[in-house]
Amino acid sequence: MLAIRAGSGVQLFSLETMREESFLQAPQNVLSAALSPDGQTIAWSLEDNTIQLIQVPSGRLMNTLEGHTDIVSKLRFSPSGDKLLSASHDGSVRVWDSKGKLLQAMEVGSEVVGIGISFDGTRLATVPFDGPLELWDLTTYQKVAAPGGTGGFDTSDAVFSPEGKYLAADLATGLFLWRLSDGKLLWDDHKNSLAVAFSPDGQFLAYSNVDNNQIVLSSPDGAETLRTLEGLQGTVWELFFSPDSSLLAATDGREIRIWNAGNGNLLYRGKAACP
Repeated sequence: MLAIRAGSGVQLFSLETMREESFLQAPQNVLSAALSPDGQTIAWSLEDNTIQLIQVPSGRLMNTLEGHTDIVSKLRFSPSGDKLLSASHDGSVRVWDSKGKLLQAMEVGSEVVGIGISFDGTRLATVPFDGPLELWDLTTYQKVAAPGGTGGFDTSDAVFSPEGKYLAADLATGLFLWRLSDGKLLWDDHKNSLAVAFSPDGQFLAYSNVDNNQIVLSSPDGAETLRTLEGLQGTVWELFFSPDSSLLAATDGREIRIWNAGNGNLLYRGKAACP
């Protein structure tokens, strides 16, 4: 299942049939959304700074989460699905259990515009509006490192490679890639990108190229370009691999394209509905 955020709700799209399954209507404009790993829960943030947990496919409201005092810019479920993390312009990241109980409020300091969770669920990366990317231990909720970088935008993301060897982030001044064992910055050249993702099988690092709207699939360390995908007319600002790494979905806000990640064949092209 692919969850597609629209202003008025979330579209649920089947990756098996390549068709819309349902549309979940929201009471306000949706600012961010996340689908739980088991596909049973949608979390979305609203204009009043609340977060709602919605049951899939019934659309039943399960819980409303309160506490953030500014825009909730990002929502992420942990890989095991037992936690939901919310990042906000109020300078905090809140950790909730799967039912919506608050477990921890982490004061990061600056507006938080991006977050990433390691595949084993033990580490969190936070991207501030201004300042370096930081790493946190999700068992102690303490900051453990600040690899660097220069802040980001609401489109920014931080992603860990599946085995925890690398960390990539699309920040305000370009794409950064670190080796986590020693904190070494592997890419120090300017790569203008608004989206980045590692495939769950560890085979690919995918990122968008703002200069030509291409999507580049490289080796996980970024050393070798393996494939480029073309066709989108605008800047690609979201990239997602399917859990089995066979599919890669991307959007430029105008259309969504889905490719076979292994051979680069285009499997689906869907345009946004006319207003």
